Order: sequence, then structure tokens, then C-alpha cells
Amino acid sequence: MTTPASFSEEECLNVYWKIKNFSFCREKIESPEYSISGNRYWLSLCIGSDYVDCELRTSTSNWPINLNREISFLTCDCSPEESISGGNYVYLRVPKDAIFGKRRNSFLPEDTLTVRFRSPTGSERGKVVICSQIGVERKYFLWKYLSNYQYCLEKSVQDSQCYGDIKLTLKSTGGFNTDEQLFIEISRKGGERCYYILKVSVLDVDGKSHNEVSDEFVLEKTDGVQTKVFPAFFKKSKLLACKNLLLPNDTLSLKCNFAISLGSLADQTSVVSYCEDVESLVKVSDDLSMTVKEKTDCCSAAELQTDLKSILKDGTLFDETLQIGTEVIKVHKTILSARSPVFRAMFTKDMKEAINSTVVIEDLDLETVRRLLLYMYTDTIRDYQWENVKKLYFAADKYEILSLKRRCVSFLKTNLSVSNVSEILVLADLHQDGELKSAALDFISEYDSAVFTSEEWQELEKNNSSLAVQVMREIYCSKRLRLD
Repeated sequence: MTTPASFSEEECLNVYWKIKNFSFCREKIESPEYSISGNRYWLSLCIGSDYVDCELRTSTSNWPINLNREISFLTCDCSPEESISGGNYVYLRVPKDAIFGKRRNSFLPEDTLTVRFRSPTGSERGKVVICSQIGVERKYFLWKYLSNYQYCLEKSVQDSQCYGDIKLTLKSTGGFNTDEQLFIEISRKGGERCYYILKVSVLDVDGKSHNEVSDEFVLEKTDGVQTKVFPAFFKKSKLLACKNLLLPNDTLSLKCNFAISLGSLADQTSVVSYCEDVESLVKVSDDLSMTVKEKTDCCSAAELQTDLKSILKDGTLFDETLQIGTEVIKVHKTILSARSPVFRAMFTKDMKEAINSTVVIEDLDLETVRRLLLYMYTDTIRDYQWENVKKLYFAADKYEILSLKRRCVSFLKTNLSVSNVSEILVLADLHQDGELKSAALDFISEYDSAVFTSEEWQELEKNNSSLAVQVMREIYCSKRLRLD
């Protein structure tokens, strides 16, 4: 459900509510309070069996008649893809599958949901970040198992009054040398109602993970013993066939990530900021225990960004120019050199760019260069849109700005779709980007039927048949490995 608002961001108070560890949310939660025109408000969110509901609440009995409102769930590029606006009462209801389904990575980057509330005001304008965090206990451990042992191996992962006594037991269903799969049995005695996620993968001799399996369970409150079975994650025949790789010194090594939660709020805080860039704003208070000094440092960083943006815009004390077609942008060698080793080489060696004080750029358009410079001067990205980020990725790779490239890769990975994954595959192959190519391969492997019948894939087969064949071969081998 998306109902566009009739007011602009500049005339509003914009409240961004970040909810960390959102996957573990299991009860109704409320945001910290904030003020609009002297009245106190807060957001209320509830996850039901089929929907995620969010509404505005207030302590005042007299709602302002002329108060327009909008509530949105933002994706990782800050787009309000699920949104509703209206008058006195605004209630956003979104199907759970829209948040937790195929677009989970877009709505929950780093497992954090961002809710935006905005309303036109006459005085309080700007951006406010309020943060909540679902309490989660996490344990990361390496679980080693000697393959010649014939008995079950047990591991205690939790023992507390609220969570109970939780043990993992590694089992095989017919003796280690049969063609059966290994599995994990999870047992708990006592404890409150809780929710947990377990991820397990097999480590090879070089420490690389294989066949990661993840599952999640709800454990009800009980004084007795509950047992769950974690999905089988590897055939023993495959382990023995790859013994040198997966069983060095006859030892099986499992990388385990165990997280458990009661589903309730653990901590929350609020931070007021007036940063221009929304993407950096919603990251400003990731640490919920941020001190007053650290909050002051964030404000100082925002002021520095504003000052640096100003000298870029005005060209104050410039000593170099970038020429893009007929357009010329005044820049500063020191800043460009600090941010890019490519620019540093241009300006410190006897190259024509240093001699002529002009860098001619022929393979980037003007707007992409402006966005690139904005990042180099202020560490912010403007207009997070697919085409813009693709062009920025190319620029970041060309000038070796690794931090920008990482942010572009993160955006592209979390916004993959059937219609664009072929394009990203070509981009990753062209730039020899293993991380981006691996993400594209994983996506194609998961949605192979839809991808291989798409028009975009047919174009790839026609224009880059060798890459298409390589991808299909890798996916076939990967799936064969899992089946074997």
C-alpha cells in the first residue's frame, strides 16, 4: 500500500524510527516520544500473524485538526515503498511477506527496520532519529567433532532462568560411515517463551564456509523439555569424498551462530540531527549507548560536512578543474588526493593533469561526477537510485575509492531482482568484483527458473554467451554438490 503525500520533505518534521534486531520482534513495541507543536507523540508497531501494523499515538485528547501525516516503511535506499498518508488518523498495515519475504534484505538491512513519520509544521522542521533495539543474546562458536567418534556430541549454548537450559546435539542417523546426513537436535528445559535463530556451516581446511543452513524456532514457556530438529546440513558420504578438504586430521569443524531473544525492547534513545543526507542520518545513532560527547561529535561531523560542501559549491581556493564535456567544476587537489590514490598519482607525478591543472573526464556524465565529488568531500551519497548507484560504482572503481565502492556494492546486492541480476552479473564480471559476482550467482541459483526465462537473461546469452555458460555451469555444480 503506497499513498503519496501532498507535502514536501523540506516543510516537515521528519522522524526516523530505527528498530534494530527487528527479526526478533514478537510483541507490540512503542517508540520514544517526540514533540510536534507542543504535543507529545510516539509510534506504535505490532507484528501479527499476517500483517505488520504501525500507527501514531498521542497523549493529548485534542488532535490538531490541520495535522497531515505520513507513515512509511523505508527500504535500504530510503525509498518509502510501503507508505500511507492522511489526516487525523493514519494507520499503516503491510503484509508480513512484504517485509520478511523476497525483499527482506531491502527492508531490513543489518536486520534494522526504518519507519519514517513526517508532518508539515510551522516551526519544528528538520530530521529526528529515534532508535529502539530488541534485546538479543548472540553466541558465535567453532564446534569441532572427531569423525571417528561413534557417539553423539553435545554442546551447551544457554543456561539461564529466562531462556532455560539449551543444548545442541550433533547426530547421525545410522553410524558415521553410512550415506545418511548429519543433523542437529536442539533441546531446552524450562524458560520463558522465546525466539531463536541458528546458523550452521561446515568449514574447510582454509577456513571457508560451505553449505550454510539457517532455521528459526519459537519455544513456548514450559517447565518441561522441548525438542526441535535442525535441518540436515551435509551428507556424510560427501564429507568422506572430500576428506582432505572438509575433514583435516579427521576433524569436522562447524561454524555456529546462535541468537536468542524474548522479543521485547532492550534499550532505546533519541538523537536530534539536521543532516541533509538521509542515508547518513539513519546511521547516526547505531550505538544505542552513545554518550553525550559522542552525540556532540556527530553534530560536529555534520558541520564539517556542511563546510566542505560549501567550498566545493563555491570553488573557494580551488587549484584544479575537472572538465566534463563543456562543463568545468572547480576542485581542490588536497581533498581529491586524500580520497583517491588515482587522483593522488595524477597530481604528484609529472602527468598532464598536474601540468595543465585540468582533468578531462570522458566516461562519466556530469551528474555522476557531482555525486562522486559530494561523496569525496562530505562522505555522503545523494539520490540513492539504481541507475545512479551503478554509475557511482563505476566511478568508485575507476578512481579506487574503496569506501564508496563498498557502499555501492551493498546497495546493489540488497536490491537484486530477476530483471536486473543479469546486468549486475556483467558489471561484476567487467570489474572483476568477486563479492558482487558471488551475490549475483547466489540470487540466480535461488531464483534460477525465473531468471533463465527472463528477457534480460536471453539478452545475456546472445551478447555474452561465455559468461552465461560459466554461470550455468557453476550453479549446476553447486546444486550437484548439495544433492550429493
